[in-house]
Amino acid sequence: IEDLLTPETCVCRTDDGHLVEGLREASLETVVPRGSSDRVMVVLGEHAGKVGRILERQPERGRALVQLGRDAAAPVLPLPYDCICHYLGGGDDD
Repeated sequence: IEDLLTPETCVCRTDDGHLVEGLREASLETVVPRGSSDRVMVVLGEHAGKVGRILERQPERGRALVQLGRDAAAPVLPLPYDCICHYLGGGDDD
């Protein structure tokens, strides 16, 4: 997602660099990274906007165990895949 046009629509960039405008949430799919310790951002719920890392995937339950923040004592939460997305931003945002 590149930009939000309205609360219901956004602009997305495809893998080949093309911009697609006016997409609705129902047209989008959450990308959950496959690598170990990949960073994710919480996009829904009370922890929205926080960055963490995946400790464990639970595909049979459609969720992942995510540790928020960088501190080893940071909370670990079971979050549905729809509440998280792959995070590629800078390291100071957690």
